Amino acid sequence: PNSDTARSSDWAFKQLFKLESKCRSPTPALQVEAIGEFPKLLDQFPFPTLVSSAFLKLGDLFRSSPNSLRYHIAQVFGASQQHLAQITQTEELLKRILVVLYSNDPIARVLALRLIGNASLIFAKFPEAQHSILLRYQSSHPLEIVAAVQTTESMLSYSPEFLEVVWETVLSKADDPDVLDSVRVQLIRSLQHAAPNLMLSTLLYSHCQHWACDTDSTNIIRCAAMDTWKAIIQRHNEL
Repeated sequence: PNSDTARSSDWAFKQLFKLESKCRSPTPALQVEAIGEFPKLLDQFPFPTLVSSAFLKLGDLFRSSPNSLRYHIAQVFGASQQHLAQITQTEELLKRILVVLYSNDPIARVLALRLIGNASLIFAKFPEAQHSILLRYQSSHPLEIVAAVQTTESMLSYSPEFLEVVWETVLSKADDPDVLDSVRVQLIRSLQHAAPNLMLSTLLYSHCQHWACDTDSTNIIRCAAMDTWKAIIQRHNEL
């Protein structure tokens, strides 16, 4: 059995190297095809060494590729979430992604946020990841704000304490009438993660009252405020 495992491991790594060289093909269609084959390879051979190598190679590709390929790489992280916990060099992988998140290209930054969101399971507890997402709320690019909100939501599922880092930023954006209603709704709903924290819940309670009763609030803002209010009230009947 050990020799069979070694043989299949050798074969799997050969497949990985083939995919990597195909990813560096000058033909974009071949590159996209190769990136799309990563989840199948990982499902077939979920060895920690192969999984780590594959994701690090994807991280390198993400750092050096155009946005059209970055989109597909971010998708692989979503499609292969069940393998993420086996990555042994998470910090090295995160560094590769943060290079893109700190670039001057807003679309590249959006794609980096999507990737981090898809890989929240492994990135959520890293202060570097948390801080970099917080910075993105300062963007004037609407797509980037939406991506930051979605990534925050994903991160909070795995690291509820992240809310204390983004709390003031999320509240001020949720209060901002210049922010799109659809984004404000996401922000208000994401604040439901405050439920386990009595102090934050108490503060949020008064904000929800304000959003629900404010005559300038639209119906979707009122509904989101009521939903968040109900979520925290169920947890703390004493409020």
